[in-house]
Amino acid sequence: MALFGRLSARQRLRNAARESLAIPAFSAPVDCSSWVLGGLWPAELATTTPETAPLADYLNADLQRIADSANEKLHVISRSELTGPARQAAETRVINVARAFAVLRVESTVRQLHKEALEFGTEYVSLASPPAAGPAAQAPADPSEAPRTVDAPGQAPETSAPQSRHRLPENGADPAPFTPGLPEPEAPEAPEVPEVAPAWEWPELFQPLIPEGGFEAELIIPAAPVVATAPETPVAEPSDRRLQRLLAFVARQEPGLRWAIGVFADGATRLITDIAHGWVPSGIELPAAVQLLEPGRRIGTVTEMLSGATESVSYRPGDRLGWASDFAATETSVTPRELPLVRDLGWQLSEATHWREGLPRMVNTLAKAGSAGTGVVDAEIDLLRVHLDTLRYQLLAQYPDADTALVLNCMLLAATEAIATGDTVSANYHYSWFRAMVAPPVGQWDLQS
Repeated sequence: MALFGRLSARQRLRNAARESLAIPAFSAPVDCSSWVLGGLWPAELATTTPETAPLADYLNADLQRIADSANEKLHVISRSELTGPARQAAETRVINVARAFAVLRVESTVRQLHKEALEFGTEYVSLASPPAAGPAAQAPADPSEAPRTVDAPGQAPETSAPQSRHRLPENGADPAPFTPGLPEPEAPEAPEVPEVAPAWEWPELFQPLIPEGGFEAELIIPAAPVVATAPETPVAEPSDRRLQRLLAFVARQEPGLRWAIGVFADGATRLITDIAHGWVPSGIELPAAVQLLEPGRRIGTVTEMLSGATESVSYRPGDRLGWASDFAATETSVTPRELPLVRDLGWQLSEATHWREGLPRMVNTLAKAGSAGTGVVDAEIDLLRVHLDTLRYQLLAQYPDADTALVLNCMLLAATEAIATGDTVSANYHYSWFRAMVAPPVGQWDLQS
């Protein structure tokens, strides 16, 4: 019985150890807030005031939202099958992208703070106002009324050597004040000294070499003959180099998105991103030589959207772009955003932003003011851009997933900001995409009818 009990106890311990090893070890939740948000809080909000408290709370909530999104992605990576360098590279990419979004969000808030200080600050004292002039010393009108110095009896008048006007006396005393109206004493003329011929002459062996025109004569150097050269012909940029330059130009502005660019048989160069079926967010300057996709629903990656291109280049977050100095300058333009003009754009934008959930009420007010052309205050435009940047950061934090309502609100905010600043082309582009996204998808029954 003792042996049987001992064996059964060992078996139970062995089974318990096997079960404990089968259970995964406890792991603390991943938190990258210190890497994403460390040292980013602006010094202007270190001490909050009643005026800056709402803006500080708004910034704190957005930064915490960016850090939480990065923590969720790191948690997914930790549960994935990635190991070694691949896992480390994925985690580094997530932290770097989140850090970039946080930096942009803080910069937007700092710009808003400085703008408010300029718009609503106290009046500055003018530095151009001349100082109050003191009472000027009045000179006697008649020189005879000037006070005269009376010599003491029995004292001979002292004679002093003539002094120059801008030199101090040799004894270190202060010079006598200049009295206007009195004639200055004339300095005695220096006696003429007769010229005396030198008693010696230069030996012939050591005669100084003096040019005929004197030492001030200019040295004339004959100009070198000008050789006519043929004008340099500009070297054509290779096609692959051109595509890489255009791709790097847009990818540097938003490195957290996937980009692709390609040349088609008709010579058109199309730029594509997959954040929302090919819509390019606001705040990104576009090269003048590219075309964008028309509004519409699409599926697939950026490479699949470029099907049919004869030559293409793609980028994904983390790829190397090279230095900006390695490429030539890129001309930007708003022309790539040109689309057929929406009829009654201002009225339709006002209706779309009226009481829409998730948008501030000021968006509808600025949309009406921008469409009517009554003018918008710069401070209101800056505040609108803060809301737009916040939505855009939330949208990029969810990338590659995207909430449809968030995408639509971001399009409306971009259209409102463009129409308030007078950029009708961009306003028409963003609203056209909004209208295409809210339209019901075309089904097979619609195609048959």
